[in-house]
Amino acid sequence: MKRIIYVTLFFIGGLGLNANAQCVKGNCHNGSGTYQFANGDKYEGQWKGGKMNGRGKYEFANGDRYEGAFHINKRDGSGVYIWKNKGSYTGEWKADRREGSGKFQWPNSATYNGFWKEDQITNMDVNTVTDSQEKPTFGN
Repeated sequence: MKRIIYVTLFFIGGLGLNANAQCVKGNCHNGSGTYQFANGDKYEGQWKGGKMNGRGKYEFANGDRYEGAFHINKRDGSGVYIWKNKGSYTGEWKADRREGSGKFQWPNSATYNGFWKEDQITNMDVNTVTDSQEKPTFGN
């Protein structure tokens, strides 16, 4: 008898953990809908076969957000990711990674326009003047 009670309590407790994860608006299987995840994240957009697929907006519980294309629950195509600290990336994505051309803007307004491969900048040229180089003169 005790075993049945424990199994029943375990089952009911398990349902309670997932009770906060649900489709709160529309069709979150095939169509357009809003899904609230148990961790506080929220996705509003297109669905196919119960997966985020098409255009949508994903808001993370930590304050970050992404708006753009999805394919089978991953960022894929063009989109904008904005961190809560106001840094951002606007560009191409593939399988949840920055891939292709894009623009990264740091919170201090510095920017990088260029190419990305597997979530990494492929090349970055930084021009600096060293003491051994001839410094430009203006009007002298």
